[in-house]
Amino acid sequence: MSVCDAGCGCGVYALKLASHGFSVSGFDISAGAVKIAGDLMRAKGRASGAFKTASVLDTGYPDESFDAVVARDVLDHMTISEGADATDELLRIVRKGGVVLLTLDETDAEYESEPHHVNPDGDYIFTDGKWNGMVFHPYSIGEIAKLTEGKEIRMLDSAGSGFTVAILRK
Repeated sequence: MSVCDAGCGCGVYALKLASHGFSVSGFDISAGAVKIAGDLMRAKGRASGAFKTASVLDTGYPDESFDAVVARDVLDHMTISEGADATDELLRIVRKGGVVLLTLDETDAEYESEPHHVNPDGDYIFTDGKWNGMVFHPYSIGEIAKLTEGKEIRMLDSAGSGFTVAILRK
């Protein structure tokens, strides 16, 4: 089964997927993180697809390239409108009958304590401190409904301070 690790970072989650027998490719907006991910997979002797630098808004993969896509802690670090566009892009690269798995966070005390302003869409824009310039969109059940409007979803987990959502590609 082929899986794309969207926003793969340094490859820890991709390595975990590969260790369970998945054929894993991935991308991240950070070229440095992509290099670390590829190096990690090679160092651990895990066969994988390619890792590349790309945006979740424009992955560069052909239509229906993967059986599944995992985007762990990715969409909540963009505006909700970009998150909706990213969801469409991730669904585009999944084969019919496949799934896009998202994790989405709610806000917490740490997010609230850092200097930020909230725009009309509910996106947090950090204005100073350790997250200066970062975007965060806290998700609730209602926000997930906005993000996935018109899509077939399954809520897999809503415990703790976030959600795990599967979007099915028809």
